[in-house]
Amino acid sequence: MPLRTDGAEIRRRRELTGMTQVEFAQAIGYAAPYVSQIENGHVNGGPAFQRKAAQALSCDIADITTDYLPWGSVIHAYAKAPVA
Repeated sequence: MPLRTDGAEIRRRRELTGMTQVEFAQAIGYAAPYVSQIENGHVNGGPAFQRKAAQALSCDIADITTDYLPWGSVIHAYAKAPVA
């Protein structure tokens, strides 16, 4: 089961390091809007995101995750755009 990313904890640790959201996103190789969605709890960062974020924040993955997501639960952040 995938781990639930604790966006609030990521934000807290990022701010303690003095990094802006854009700087953090660049450091881990993700887009700033995606990091924003995770920090605000709209989407769950996957295992690759969790590894890179933990490394950039000098912590363990367990420090920035809370528990497991139930099977079949997927958090969708973006609706499909209507086809013109």
